[in-house]
Amino acid sequence: RRVEHTLNQMKMHARQGNIRLLYLDESGFSCLPNVQRSWSPRGQAHTADASVGRKRVNVLGALDHASTQLHFKIYSHSICRQHVVAFLDQLACASPADKPTFVVMDNASTHHHIEPEVLNRWVLERQFVLLHLPAYSPELNLIETLWKQAKYHWRTFKSWTRDALHGEVQRLLDGFGSEFQVSYA
Repeated sequence: RRVEHTLNQMKMHARQGNIRLLYLDESGFSCLPNVQRSWSPRGQAHTADASVGRKRVNVLGALDHASTQLHFKIYSHSICRQHVVAFLDQLACASPADKPTFVVMDNASTHHHIEPEVLNRWVLERQFVLLHLPAYSPELNLIETLWKQAKYHWRTFKSWTRDALHGEVQRLLDGFGSEFQVSYA
């Protein structure tokens, strides 16, 4: 696929220091793990305590491919376009002005309809360019692997309150690169 080839070329240039390559996405963390399957006694409907599962935090993150540094912000509410734009603006302002930064992201509605003036400012002042992946291609967004590891392998599932959950997610993401690692080989 052409997109995959292009991304591989960009990864190579990022490792060589010619460009900065970020992978951006959101993820939600719940107090309860996602249940892949379950059982109930024959003739009885399966039930679960939905009040516990509603306690969640959402994370907006950007993974720097070459440095494997994770930039993130945790929210106790839903993430909307204004949060994405503010996060991208922080990334753009912190980007080196001497080399281009490319931000790879999916086609979530919150990633679109950014004011043209903002997009132009990012490109002209900081060489900060947004790249949208084709539909239904999460395997091309490397941060998806990080989210999977954090949710299903690094979590302790001991956090039953929103504050404890927020602290656990903060600890997990702060520990990325030292305590927790992902191999993208």
